[in-house]
Amino acid sequence: MSRLTTMSAGALQAVFAQETENDLILLVTIYDPLNPTQVVLRICDGFTGRISETADEVTYGVPSRGFNYTFLPVDITLPDEAENSAPQCSITFYDVTQYVMPIARSISGRPKVKLELVLTSTPDVVEASFTGFYITNFTYNADRVTATLSMVNYELEPFPQYSFTPVYFPGLF
Repeated sequence: MSRLTTMSAGALQAVFAQETENDLILLVTIYDPLNPTQVVLRICDGFTGRISETADEVTYGVPSRGFNYTFLPVDITLPDEAENSAPQCSITFYDVTQYVMPIARSISGRPKVKLELVLTSTPDVVEASFTGFYITNFTYNADRVTATLSMVNYELEPFPQYSFTPVYFPGLF
């Protein structure tokens, strides 16, 4: 089933219209590789308002389903269609405030990533969700952090799992 058939009419209008009152916002959730139920980072590429304010700084973002997603400009490079490799895409966070970089440096392992699309008018309703991605590489410089996203490559997994030997399959011999 196409993702377009599961999106609301407002989301389809935001996708196809030149101008609209509602924008689609990308929500990025990065999980801890050691504890996949624990969230390490929540980022969004747009904002609906202030989510926190201190004497020194104001943080903009999107509250969605009880969680605050912090606004950072984001670029996504879609996967290529090379036949000899697994599809990979990348996501770049323009991190001039140095919010993501310390977290990226502290992660060891391959964290799971969930990408979701919501409308600015209804941030609690997920229009499309993309799961199954893992961060395989972080690169960064002074103002941006780039994460390479890939899916599990089943071509590298052994099949069948066991060899047909008398130890595992005595009935064959």
